[in-house]
Amino acid sequence: MFLIALAVAPGIAVCLFIYSLNKYGKESMRHLVIAFILGMAATLPALLVQLMAEDVRTEPWRHSIVSYIWYAFAVVALSEEGSKFLVLRLYAYPKRDFREPFDGVVYGVMIGMGFATVENIEYVRQFGLETGVSRFFLAIPAHAAFAVLMGYLVGRAKFERGRSFGLLVKGLLVAVLFHGSFDFFLFVQQNREITHYLSTGMLSFGAFATFYIAVRLAMRALRMHQAMKEEAAEADAGSTGEESNQPINYKQSENDG
Repeated sequence: MFLIALAVAPGIAVCLFIYSLNKYGKESMRHLVIAFILGMAATLPALLVQLMAEDVRTEPWRHSIVSYIWYAFAVVALSEEGSKFLVLRLYAYPKRDFREPFDGVVYGVMIGMGFATVENIEYVRQFGLETGVSRFFLAIPAHAAFAVLMGYLVGRAKFERGRSFGLLVKGLLVAVLFHGSFDFFLFVQQNREITHYLSTGMLSFGAFATFYIAVRLAMRALRMHQAMKEEAAEADAGSTGEESNQPINYKQSENDG
Protein backbone atom coordinates (compact mmCIF):
# COMPACT_ATOMS: atom_id res chain seq x y z
CA MET A 1 0.00 0.00 0.00
CA PHE A 2 2.88 2.36 0.80
CA LEU A 3 4.43 1.78 -2.64
CA ILE A 4 1.11 2.50 -4.37
CA ALA A 5 0.79 5.72 -2.37
CA LEU A 6 4.35 6.63 -3.35
CA ALA A 7 3.47 6.06 -7.00
CA VAL A 8 0.21 8.03 -6.93
CA ALA A 9 1.02 10.93 -4.58
CA PRO A 10 3.48 12.88 -6.79
CA GLY A 11 1.09 13.18 -9.72
CA ILE A 12 -1.79 14.27 -7.48
CA ALA A 13 0.46 16.82 -5.75
CA VAL A 14 1.51 18.35 -9.08
CA CYS A 15 -2.13 18.54 -10.21
CA LEU A 16 -3.17 20.33 -7.02
CA PHE A 17 -0.26 22.76 -7.30
CA ILE A 18 -1.09 23.74 -10.89
CA TYR A 19 -4.80 23.97 -10.09
CA SER A 20 -4.05 26.32 -7.18
CA LEU A 21 -2.24 28.72 -9.53
CA ASN A 22 -5.42 29.35 -11.51
CA LYS A 23 -7.11 31.89 -9.26
CA TYR A 24 -9.58 33.23 -11.82
CA GLY A 25 -12.23 31.26 -13.70
CA LYS A 26 -11.36 27.77 -12.47
CA GLU A 27 -12.17 24.76 -14.61
CA SER A 28 -14.88 22.22 -13.80
CA MET A 29 -13.50 19.71 -11.30
CA ARG A 30 -15.46 16.96 -13.04
CA HIS A 31 -13.80 17.78 -16.35
CA LEU A 32 -10.37 17.80 -14.73
CA VAL A 33 -10.91 14.42 -13.11
CA ILE A 34 -12.05 12.99 -16.44
CA ALA A 35 -8.95 14.50 -18.08
CA PHE A 36 -6.77 12.77 -15.47
CA ILE A 37 -8.51 9.44 -16.11
CA LEU A 38 -8.19 9.85 -19.88
CA GLY A 39 -4.49 10.56 -19.33
CA MET A 40 -4.26 7.23 -17.55
CA ALA A 41 -6.05 5.55 -20.47
CA ALA A 42 -3.67 7.22 -22.94
CA THR A 43 -0.94 4.86 -21.74
CA LEU A 44 -2.63 2.03 -23.67
CA PRO A 45 -2.11 3.26 -27.27
CA ALA A 46 1.40 4.43 -26.36
CA LEU A 47 2.22 1.02 -24.93
CA LEU A 48 0.84 -0.70 -28.03
CA VAL A 49 3.08 1.39 -30.30
CA GLN A 50 6.12 0.65 -28.15
CA LEU A 51 5.42 -3.09 -28.12
CA MET A 52 5.14 -3.12 -31.91
CA ALA A 53 8.39 -1.15 -32.19
CA GLU A 54 10.19 -3.76 -30.09
CA ASP A 55 9.63 -6.29 -32.89
CA VAL A 56 11.55 -4.00 -35.25
CA ARG A 57 14.50 -3.40 -32.93
CA THR A 58 16.43 -6.55 -33.72
CA GLU A 59 20.12 -7.23 -33.16
CA PRO A 60 22.62 -5.82 -33.95
CA TRP A 61 20.73 -2.64 -34.93
CA ARG A 62 18.99 -2.58 -31.56
CA HIS A 63 21.98 -1.08 -29.73
CA SER A 64 23.11 1.37 -32.40
CA ILE A 65 22.98 5.14 -31.90
CA VAL A 66 20.42 5.44 -34.71
CA SER A 67 18.21 2.87 -32.98
CA TYR A 68 18.35 4.74 -29.68
CA ILE A 69 17.51 8.04 -31.38
CA TRP A 70 14.63 6.46 -33.31
CA TYR A 71 13.26 4.68 -30.25
CA ALA A 72 13.59 7.65 -27.89
CA PHE A 73 12.07 10.27 -30.19
CA ALA A 74 9.91 8.57 -32.83
CA VAL A 75 8.60 5.73 -30.68
CA VAL A 76 8.52 6.55 -26.96
CA ALA A 77 8.32 10.36 -26.98
CA LEU A 78 6.00 10.63 -29.99
CA SER A 79 3.66 7.84 -28.87
CA GLU A 80 3.40 9.13 -25.30
CA GLU A 81 3.21 12.86 -26.02
CA GLY A 82 1.04 12.18 -29.06
CA SER A 83 -1.46 10.20 -26.97
CA LYS A 84 -1.59 12.98 -24.38
CA PHE A 85 -1.88 15.62 -27.10
CA LEU A 86 -4.90 13.87 -28.63
CA VAL A 87 -6.69 13.84 -25.27
CA LEU A 88 -5.88 17.51 -24.75
CA ARG A 89 -6.98 18.52 -28.25
CA LEU A 90 -10.05 16.30 -28.60
CA TYR A 91 -11.40 16.35 -25.03
CA ALA A 92 -10.23 19.49 -23.23
CA TYR A 93 -9.78 21.98 -26.09
CA PRO A 94 -13.51 22.20 -27.04
CA LYS A 95 -14.69 22.63 -23.42
CA ARG A 96 -16.46 25.87 -22.51
CA ASP A 97 -14.36 26.19 -19.37
CA PHE A 98 -11.22 26.20 -21.55
CA ARG A 99 -11.41 30.01 -21.54
CA GLU A 100 -7.79 31.18 -21.51
CA PRO A 101 -4.32 29.85 -22.41
CA PHE A 102 -3.57 28.84 -18.83
CA ASP A 103 -6.44 26.37 -19.00
CA GLY A 104 -4.32 24.50 -21.54
CA VAL A 105 -1.64 24.18 -18.88
CA VAL A 106 -4.12 22.97 -16.26
CA TYR A 107 -5.72 20.38 -18.53
CA GLY A 108 -2.34 19.39 -19.97
CA VAL A 109 -0.93 18.73 -16.51
CA MET A 110 -4.00 16.73 -15.46
CA ILE A 111 -3.64 14.53 -18.55
CA GLY A 112 0.13 14.26 -18.19
CA MET A 113 -0.02 13.35 -14.52
CA GLY A 114 -2.69 10.74 -15.18
CA PHE A 115 -0.33 9.19 -17.72
CA ALA A 116 2.68 9.48 -15.40
CA THR A 117 0.75 7.95 -12.49
CA VAL A 118 0.09 4.74 -14.43
CA GLU A 119 3.77 4.61 -15.41
CA ASN A 120 4.76 5.20 -11.81
CA ILE A 121 2.57 2.40 -10.48
CA GLU A 122 4.06 -0.03 -12.98
CA TYR A 123 7.66 1.00 -12.29
CA VAL A 124 7.21 0.84 -8.53
CA ARG A 125 5.46 -2.52 -8.81
CA GLN A 126 8.37 -3.94 -10.81
CA PHE A 127 11.38 -2.24 -9.24
CA GLY A 128 10.32 -1.16 -5.76
CA LEU A 129 10.98 1.72 -3.40
CA GLU A 130 14.25 3.04 -4.81
CA THR A 131 12.75 3.50 -8.27
CA GLY A 132 9.69 5.19 -6.79
CA VAL A 133 11.86 7.68 -4.92
CA SER A 134 14.06 8.44 -7.94
CA ARG A 135 11.02 9.01 -10.16
CA PHE A 136 9.55 11.31 -7.51
CA PHE A 137 12.50 13.68 -7.92
CA LEU A 138 13.17 13.37 -11.66
CA ALA A 139 10.65 11.58 -13.88
CA ILE A 140 7.46 13.12 -12.45
CA PRO A 141 8.75 16.73 -12.59
CA ALA A 142 9.99 16.04 -16.12
CA HIS A 143 6.56 14.81 -17.23
CA ALA A 144 5.00 17.85 -15.57
CA ALA A 145 7.37 20.18 -17.43
CA PHE A 146 6.56 18.52 -20.77
CA ALA A 147 2.85 18.90 -19.99
CA VAL A 148 3.19 22.58 -19.08
CA LEU A 149 5.06 23.39 -22.28
CA MET A 150 2.57 21.53 -24.47
CA GLY A 151 -0.44 22.87 -22.58
CA TYR A 152 0.75 26.46 -22.74
CA LEU A 153 1.19 26.36 -26.52
CA VAL A 154 -2.09 24.48 -27.06
CA GLY A 155 -3.80 27.05 -24.84
CA ARG A 156 -2.41 29.87 -26.94
CA ALA A 157 -3.53 28.08 -30.09
CA LYS A 158 -7.17 28.31 -29.04
CA PHE A 159 -7.04 32.08 -28.71
CA GLU A 160 -4.68 33.01 -31.55
CA ARG A 161 -6.93 32.04 -34.39
CA GLY A 162 -4.54 32.87 -37.20
CA ARG A 163 -1.75 30.81 -35.66
CA SER A 164 -3.70 27.92 -34.16
CA PHE A 165 -2.35 25.13 -36.36
CA GLY A 166 1.27 26.21 -36.01
CA LEU A 167 1.00 26.53 -32.23
CA LEU A 168 -0.68 23.12 -31.93
CA VAL A 169 2.12 21.50 -33.92
CA LYS A 170 4.72 23.43 -31.95
CA GLY A 171 3.18 22.28 -28.66
CA LEU A 172 3.42 18.64 -29.68
CA LEU A 173 6.92 18.94 -31.14
CA VAL A 174 8.35 20.81 -28.14
CA ALA A 175 7.07 18.11 -25.79
CA VAL A 176 8.43 15.35 -28.07
CA LEU A 177 11.80 17.10 -28.36
CA PHE A 178 12.35 17.40 -24.61
CA HIS A 179 10.87 14.00 -23.80
CA GLY A 180 12.92 12.30 -26.50
CA SER A 181 16.14 14.02 -25.44
CA PHE A 182 15.55 13.08 -21.81
CA ASP A 183 14.92 9.43 -22.67
CA PHE A 184 17.77 9.21 -25.20
CA PHE A 185 20.42 10.02 -22.60
CA LEU A 186 18.94 7.35 -20.34
CA PHE A 187 18.50 4.67 -23.02
CA VAL A 188 21.96 5.04 -24.53
CA GLN A 189 23.53 4.05 -21.21
CA GLN A 190 22.55 0.47 -22.06
CA ASN A 191 25.25 0.38 -24.77
CA ARG A 192 28.60 -0.68 -23.28
CA GLU A 193 30.54 0.55 -26.31
CA ILE A 194 29.14 4.03 -25.85
CA THR A 195 29.70 4.06 -22.10
CA HIS A 196 33.29 3.00 -22.78
CA TYR A 197 33.86 6.45 -24.34
CA LEU A 198 31.25 8.44 -22.45
CA SER A 199 30.73 7.74 -18.77
CA THR A 200 27.24 7.06 -17.47
CA GLY A 201 27.74 10.18 -15.37
CA MET A 202 28.13 12.32 -18.48
CA LEU A 203 25.10 10.73 -20.10
CA SER A 204 23.07 11.16 -16.92
CA PHE A 205 24.14 14.80 -16.92
CA GLY A 206 22.71 15.09 -20.44
CA ALA A 207 19.37 13.76 -19.20
CA PHE A 208 19.46 16.10 -16.21
CA ALA A 209 20.34 19.09 -18.41
CA THR A 210 17.35 18.33 -20.64
CA PHE A 211 15.16 18.04 -17.55
CA TYR A 212 16.52 21.31 -16.14
CA ILE A 213 15.95 23.29 -19.35
CA ALA A 214 12.41 21.91 -19.72
CA VAL A 215 11.55 22.80 -16.12
CA ARG A 216 13.02 26.30 -16.49
CA LEU A 217 11.03 26.94 -19.66
CA ALA A 218 7.88 25.56 -18.04
CA MET A 219 8.31 27.79 -14.97
CA ARG A 220 8.93 30.77 -17.25
CA ALA A 221 5.69 30.08 -19.09
CA LEU A 222 3.84 29.85 -15.78
CA ARG A 223 5.35 33.10 -14.47
CA MET A 224 4.61 34.99 -17.67
CA HIS A 225 0.99 33.98 -17.71
CA GLN A 226 0.50 34.52 -13.97
CA ALA A 227 1.85 38.06 -14.38
CA MET A 228 -0.59 38.69 -17.23
CA LYS A 229 -3.49 37.32 -15.19
CA GLU A 230 -2.64 39.46 -12.16
CA GLU A 231 -2.20 42.59 -14.27
CA ALA A 232 -5.52 42.05 -15.99
CA ALA A 233 -7.25 41.28 -12.67
CA GLU A 234 -5.88 44.47 -11.10
CA ALA A 235 -7.01 46.52 -14.08
CA ASP A 236 -10.47 44.95 -13.91
CA ALA A 237 -10.70 45.50 -10.16
CA GLY A 238 -9.65 49.13 -10.65
CA SER A 239 -12.41 49.73 -13.17
CA THR A 240 -15.17 47.96 -11.23
CA GLY A 241 -14.06 48.65 -7.69
CA GLU A 242 -14.10 44.97 -6.73
CA GLU A 243 -12.03 41.86 -7.34
CA SER A 244 -12.90 39.77 -10.39
CA ASN A 245 -12.96 35.99 -10.51
CA GLN A 246 -13.33 35.89 -14.29
CA PRO A 247 -10.63 34.62 -16.65
CA ILE A 248 -8.47 37.29 -18.25
CA ASN A 249 -9.20 38.71 -21.67
CA TYR A 250 -6.22 37.21 -23.45
CA LYS A 251 -4.87 38.85 -26.58
CA GLN A 252 -1.47 37.83 -27.86
CA SER A 253 0.76 40.04 -29.95
CA GLU A 254 1.29 38.81 -33.50
CA ASN A 255 5.03 39.36 -33.02
CA ASP A 256 5.29 37.18 -29.94
CA GLY A 257 6.75 33.78 -30.83
